[in-house]
Amino acid sequence: MVGPARTLDDYERKARTTAHDAQSVVETVLLIAETAAAGHAFGPFTGVSISEQEDALAAVQGDFGSIQPPDERADALRAELNELLSSAMDDIAAVRIAARRGQASGLDDVAAPLADDSAALDAFIESIS
Repeated sequence: MVGPARTLDDYERKARTTAHDAQSVVETVLLIAETAAAGHAFGPFTGVSISEQEDALAAVQGDFGSIQPPDERADALRAELNELLSSAMDDIAAVRIAARRGQASGLDDVAAPLADDSAALDAFIESIS
Protein backbone atom coordinates (compact mmCIF):
# COMPACT_ATOMS: atom_id res chain seq x y z
CA MET A 1 0.00 0.00 0.00
CA VAL A 2 1.33 3.41 -0.99
CA GLY A 3 -0.87 5.68 1.16
CA PRO A 4 -2.47 9.10 0.86
CA ALA A 5 -1.35 12.09 -1.14
CA ARG A 6 -1.70 15.15 1.09
CA THR A 7 -2.03 17.74 -1.68
CA LEU A 8 -3.20 17.90 -5.28
CA ASP A 9 0.37 18.72 -6.36
CA ASP A 10 1.65 15.59 -4.64
CA TYR A 11 -1.10 13.52 -6.24
CA GLU A 12 -0.34 14.97 -9.68
CA ARG A 13 3.33 14.10 -9.22
CA LYS A 14 2.42 10.52 -8.37
CA ALA A 15 0.04 10.39 -11.34
CA ARG A 16 2.80 11.65 -13.67
CA THR A 17 5.21 9.01 -12.38
CA THR A 18 2.57 6.33 -12.87
CA ALA A 19 1.82 7.50 -16.40
CA HIS A 20 5.54 7.56 -17.27
CA ASP A 21 5.98 4.03 -15.92
CA ALA A 22 2.93 2.82 -17.85
CA GLN A 23 4.12 4.46 -21.04
CA SER A 24 7.46 2.67 -20.69
CA VAL A 25 5.64 -0.66 -20.46
CA VAL A 26 3.44 0.15 -23.46
CA GLU A 27 6.43 1.15 -25.58
CA THR A 28 8.30 -2.01 -24.55
CA VAL A 29 5.40 -4.21 -25.65
CA LEU A 30 5.23 -2.32 -28.95
CA LEU A 31 8.93 -2.98 -29.51
CA ILE A 32 8.59 -6.66 -28.67
CA ALA A 33 5.60 -7.01 -31.02
CA GLU A 34 7.38 -5.26 -33.88
CA THR A 35 10.49 -7.39 -33.34
CA ALA A 36 8.44 -10.60 -33.32
CA ALA A 37 6.45 -9.58 -36.40
CA ALA A 38 9.73 -8.98 -38.26
CA GLY A 39 10.81 -12.53 -37.38
CA HIS A 40 13.57 -11.46 -35.00
CA ALA A 41 12.24 -12.97 -31.76
CA PHE A 42 11.43 -16.51 -30.72
CA GLY A 43 7.83 -17.28 -29.77
CA PRO A 44 8.50 -18.33 -26.16
CA PHE A 45 10.62 -15.20 -25.54
CA THR A 46 7.89 -13.03 -27.02
CA GLY A 47 5.11 -14.55 -24.93
CA VAL A 48 7.07 -14.48 -21.69
CA SER A 49 8.35 -10.93 -22.26
CA ILE A 50 4.89 -9.57 -22.98
CA SER A 51 3.46 -11.39 -19.97
CA GLU A 52 6.15 -9.85 -17.76
CA GLN A 53 5.28 -6.39 -19.08
CA GLU A 54 1.60 -7.05 -18.43
CA ASP A 55 2.47 -7.95 -14.84
CA ALA A 56 4.56 -4.77 -14.54
CA LEU A 57 1.66 -2.62 -15.71
CA ALA A 58 -0.69 -4.38 -13.29
CA ALA A 59 1.70 -3.53 -10.47
CA VAL A 60 1.92 0.11 -11.58
CA GLN A 61 -1.87 0.32 -11.76
CA GLY A 62 -2.25 -1.33 -8.36
CA ASP A 63 0.25 1.00 -6.72
CA PHE A 64 -1.50 4.07 -8.10
CA GLY A 65 -4.88 2.69 -7.09
CA SER A 66 -3.73 2.46 -3.49
CA ILE A 67 -2.99 6.20 -3.29
CA GLN A 68 -5.75 8.11 -1.51
CA PRO A 69 -6.77 11.15 -3.58
CA PRO A 70 -6.84 14.34 -1.45
CA ASP A 71 -9.90 15.98 -3.04
CA GLU A 72 -12.51 15.88 -5.80
CA ARG A 73 -10.11 17.28 -8.42
CA ALA A 74 -7.79 14.41 -7.67
CA ASP A 75 -10.73 12.00 -8.00
CA ALA A 76 -11.22 13.18 -11.59
CA LEU A 77 -7.51 12.80 -12.28
CA ARG A 78 -7.59 9.31 -10.81
CA ALA A 79 -10.54 8.31 -12.98
CA GLU A 80 -8.85 9.65 -16.12
CA LEU A 81 -5.57 7.85 -15.48
CA ASN A 82 -7.29 4.62 -14.47
CA GLU A 83 -9.17 4.66 -17.78
CA LEU A 84 -5.90 5.04 -19.68
CA LEU A 85 -4.24 2.27 -17.68
CA SER A 86 -7.18 -0.08 -18.20
CA SER A 87 -7.12 0.53 -21.94
CA ALA A 88 -3.41 -0.23 -22.06
CA MET A 89 -3.94 -3.40 -20.00
CA ASP A 90 -6.62 -4.61 -22.39
CA ASP A 91 -4.44 -3.91 -25.41
CA ILE A 92 -1.40 -5.62 -23.88
CA ALA A 93 -3.54 -8.64 -23.01
CA ALA A 94 -4.62 -8.87 -26.67
CA VAL A 95 -0.96 -8.85 -27.75
CA ARG A 96 -0.06 -11.51 -25.17
CA ILE A 97 -2.92 -13.73 -26.29
CA ALA A 98 -1.94 -13.41 -29.95
CA ALA A 99 1.71 -14.12 -29.12
CA ARG A 100 0.84 -17.21 -27.13
CA ARG A 101 -1.31 -18.42 -30.03
CA GLY A 102 1.73 -18.25 -32.30
CA GLN A 103 0.49 -15.28 -34.33
CA ALA A 104 3.87 -13.54 -34.41
CA SER A 105 3.70 -12.42 -38.04
CA GLY A 106 0.71 -10.18 -37.35
CA LEU A 107 1.67 -9.16 -33.84
CA ASP A 108 2.51 -5.61 -34.88
CA ASP A 109 -1.06 -5.20 -36.15
CA VAL A 110 -2.49 -6.53 -32.88
CA ALA A 111 -0.20 -4.15 -30.99
CA ALA A 112 -1.13 -1.10 -33.10
CA PRO A 113 -3.65 0.23 -30.50
CA LEU A 114 -0.75 0.51 -28.04
CA ALA A 115 0.55 3.48 -30.05
CA ASP A 116 -2.70 5.26 -29.21
CA ASP A 117 -2.31 4.25 -25.56
CA SER A 118 1.20 5.69 -25.52
CA ALA A 119 0.02 8.93 -27.12
CA ALA A 120 -2.85 9.21 -24.64
CA LEU A 121 -0.48 8.68 -21.71
CA ASP A 122 1.85 11.31 -23.15
CA ALA A 123 -1.03 13.77 -23.50
CA PHE A 124 -2.06 13.03 -19.90
CA ILE A 125 1.47 13.72 -18.68
CA GLU A 126 1.58 16.98 -20.59
CA SER A 127 -1.81 18.04 -19.25
CA ILE A 128 -0.63 17.88 -15.64
CA SER A 129 2.93 19.11 -16.14
